[in-house]
Amino acid sequence: MKWIDAAEVSETLPSHHGFKVHHLMCMELLQFVTRVSVLLPEIEAARPGCSSGRQALCRMYSEIDKAKTQCQHCNESSKLYLAFTGDAILSRCKKSRNMLEKCLSQVQDMVPVSLGAEISQLIAELRSAIFSMDPSEEEAGKVIKELLRRYLNTTDSAEEYAFEAIQFAMWKLHITSLNALLIEKRSIKMLLDRVGEGEPSKRKILLLFLKLLKKHGKSIVTEQTDNGSLPDAFSRFNMD
Repeated sequence: MKWIDAAEVSETLPSHHGFKVHHLMCMELLQFVTRVSVLLPEIEAARPGCSSGRQALCRMYSEIDKAKTQCQHCNESSKLYLAFTGDAILSRCKKSRNMLEKCLSQVQDMVPVSLGAEISQLIAELRSAIFSMDPSEEEAGKVIKELLRRYLNTTDSAEEYAFEAIQFAMWKLHITSLNALLIEKRSIKMLLDRVGEGEPSKRKILLLFLKLLKKHGKSIVTEQTDNGSLPDAFSRFNMD
């Protein structure tokens, strides 16, 4: 097995300043990724040479890479799409936490006692970590899902519902300036370029987001800027 310099892992972690959506979840996950990365050189130096130890180390590196990719996605992706996929992102964060905890548990008895104590403490913190969505982002995600459900079912009410739904989501996700609107459109286009023709369902959703933003975005931003408060019409989206 090729032993990898864990410092390289820490140096390439995504910046925590740029999370567009799911900031708290990403910060929590990134904190654990950083702490595991710091311990990896010592774990490797202890040479947990049995098969299970080597496999656990490999899985830790793999899980760190997946977690970094997830956090980078929340740095770069569309806010509307991140809110729409919030449940999946929450599930992935929990899965990363569980996998890191499992791998650390497998190696904690293969290292010196002092290091084992540090690993044990980190395992306890991983087990008690709670990942949850920001309520505003969760509300935006629910409204976006309902909007997509109406469009996919081609209901007569889809177009009527669309303006207020996208307005509500933009408000909750802080797409409240022309610059923020421009950034969101660019993010959707970047996702479309990556998706290509290989994922038609995802492509259809992104194209709908882009269409609605082009159709309603400027007027929504202008109205929000003028009013400065949540429109009364949003009472239909009461999540209580």
